[in-house]
Amino acid sequence: MGRSRNNFALWTGQANLQHSVDSSAERRLFVAVLSQAVHDAFSEHVPPYEKIQAQSWLMSNSKDFRDVCEHAGRNSGYVLTKIRRRILEKNGWNVNLTVRTTPPRHRRQMKQYRQKHKFLTGNAYYAAKREKNSSPSNTN
Repeated sequence: MGRSRNNFALWTGQANLQHSVDSSAERRLFVAVLSQAVHDAFSEHVPPYEKIQAQSWLMSNSKDFRDVCEHAGRNSGYVLTKIRRRILEKNGWNVNLTVRTTPPRHRRQMKQYRQKHKFLTGNAYYAAKREKNSSPSNTN
């Protein structure tokens, strides 16, 4: 069996680490720590306890998590939102819901709307209909 490939760098869109001062051995180490945590959080062959532990660490936004992201050269807020979204989707949550952007109508606004459009209900509707049909027309 071959070794499984951690693709956290591919998943975050930063596949090619530049060989400069920033991509030192320490940076690669912290990228590997993040990669292993993501691997543990989403792989099926990882024991459930370790999976839950990895997911809780990735979603915790603790100082350790932020430090590891900083040393790995990643934005911790970006990683947190992406990981949180993936974990919630995996657990059955619908994270693609749209949020209402217009404020709800209040009673005063609805009252003005009803006055403008003259909604008739119940007996008032039938009384208005009767008046309309029984009004004398010009018959010669």
